[in-house]
Amino acid sequence: MNDRFDRRLSVLDDSAQQFIKAVAWLGGYVTTEQAHGLGIRNSVPRVHVELKNLESWGFIKRVALYPAVYQVTKSVTRLLGTDLSARHRHPAETIRTRLLAVNFYLEAANWPVEFVFDHQQKIANFRQLGCEPCLLPQRAGKPYLWEDFVMHRHAGGLGVAAVDRYNHSAFLQLHELVKRFRRCLAFTPDQLKLMLVVGTDARYRLCTRLARHPSLQKLLPSMPKAVTAALRLYRVQQAVPAFRLLVQDNRDGRELRALGLHRPAEPNRSPRLAGAVQDDAKDIDSGFWPEEENE
Repeated sequence: MNDRFDRRLSVLDDSAQQFIKAVAWLGGYVTTEQAHGLGIRNSVPRVHVELKNLESWGFIKRVALYPAVYQVTKSVTRLLGTDLSARHRHPAETIRTRLLAVNFYLEAANWPVEFVFDHQQKIANFRQLGCEPCLLPQRAGKPYLWEDFVMHRHAGGLGVAAVDRYNHSAFLQLHELVKRFRRCLAFTPDQLKLMLVVGTDARYRLCTRLARHPSLQKLLPSMPKAVTAALRLYRVQQAVPAFRLLVQDNRDGRELRALGLHRPAEPNRSPRLAGAVQDDAKDIDSGFWPEEENE
């Protein structure tokens, strides 16, 4: 089995490997347009060809149509050396959230920051600020930053961004973000910025009002102004497109094909589709905290 995996891995060039690793760290889902933005290839036709190749080799699978949405497979988690939830099946709302995360990353790539994806490196960056692991958000008694975007700011300090989850309370997400990092914020109030990333104008306006809620300030009663100073919102300009989910089989057919065990689908049989998922957001130009460095 390892030899077979190594043979498949050998067909990937550096660009393809970096691409599928990036998709996995960003949540596991990507559209063709996003793949182009991530630089898998330098032209749209070549992007389509490369995605089909990655699919046939068992590194990604198509989970939606109109437009095509791809998800990384278990092979990518083997490549990373760690098992991520990115390869698991998710509801449509989670897929939308993770596609929004990719759009955020593509826009934030122009900011004066460096993204930190490796979990141990995230912890190390907080340690450099003086925040020991015991001050970080915990799960099962260990630091847990897997779902957070950690950014090293060129001007100094760190930024942490969380992506707004569709069909979840905006206030609870703001409250959760501040609560998870309040001990670090209390320890280094001038070196840590928190951001909630949203995908619609309406959500941005709602969160702007909620960010001033007294309950958030009470999370740091001795430093109420620290929350206001640290918390920011960012409205992603590129909306997540509408898509139709394919109904998944229990086993990943593309992985089986890569192992020589895949049985071709019946001819002239249309893909089974689940309900459409869409976002009617309009693009706006929102401010974000890295701009403060130029003030």
